[in-house]
Amino acid sequence: MIKPRLIKIAVSTGGLFTLLAFSGTALATAQDITMSPTTVSQVIQPGTTVDGNFLVIDQGKSAYNFQVYATPYHVIGEDYTPDFTILPNAPKVVSWFKFSTAGESISPGQTKSVGYSITMPKNTTPGGYYAVAFAETKFPQSGNSITLNERVGEVFYIEAAGPVVKKGQLLTWSVPFFQKPPLTSTMRVEDSGGINFPTTINVKVEDAFGQAKYTLATVKQILPQTIRRIIVPWALTPSLGLFKVTGTVSFLSTRTTLPTRWVLVMSPTVQLAFGLIALLIILIFVFGEWRKMRAKRQIKQETPRHPDQPKVP
Repeated sequence: MIKPRLIKIAVSTGGLFTLLAFSGTALATAQDITMSPTTVSQVIQPGTTVDGNFLVIDQGKSAYNFQVYATPYHVIGEDYTPDFTILPNAPKVVSWFKFSTAGESISPGQTKSVGYSITMPKNTTPGGYYAVAFAETKFPQSGNSITLNERVGEVFYIEAAGPVVKKGQLLTWSVPFFQKPPLTSTMRVEDSGGINFPTTINVKVEDAFGQAKYTLATVKQILPQTIRRIIVPWALTPSLGLFKVTGTVSFLSTRTTLPTRWVLVMSPTVQLAFGLIALLIILIFVFGEWRKMRAKRQIKQETPRHPDQPKVP
């Protein structure tokens, strides 16, 4: 099952700035527009049309108009920064979409259903194609003031039916031994095929006595010809502790058991405390050695020397 991901973007009109957030983060505004579902996976036979719908919900305190449209979807870098621009020579997936409405008005607490159809050209090469259907609020602009609009999107993972290479691998699994909170593990998964695939990740953290302290089960989509860096932080990591990290990664009918890693966690405050204790121990040791040397000198100075005893330099 694909874990829902919500795209929310706040866009200002007035030419001053544009704010963007991804995966459920949005700018706090008087309006609050949401969409359900937030992802859909669809296998389409080239030359055919599929239909569906999504819901636009006003969860805010004000009514507004919204518009509906589609954009391309791809990612930049291993951190999967979303990008909705048209790539040169890429298939025009946006042209496959038609919506039942270009826009409507919606009231607080109201839900509107928007229908869509996706028509895939006959000559489409088998593989993965990606787009986002956006619903964006449209508040009227008055004078030179800034009007902040917000949009939410549903990611479409579209597969053109037919033979396609499905290939991927776990590149790295990194869990440094010494860390400060939060305890973090990082993995990198590569999709070297022609279609996206979901990756199921399970991570477990236990203390030195075998008691489970944190578990995570999540699913991440990996897009074709990309490497995705997946960071797993334990937000409630204590300031000090020794922990064991284990887990599994599953994709494309394979399940990999991650090597066990031990992690010593020390917060900066704890590190400072240990540093001060170590410094104090060193000072005590140095002071003790100094006192011993001083006592030896005093003994030598106070011990009477026999007249025939040679002088000790």
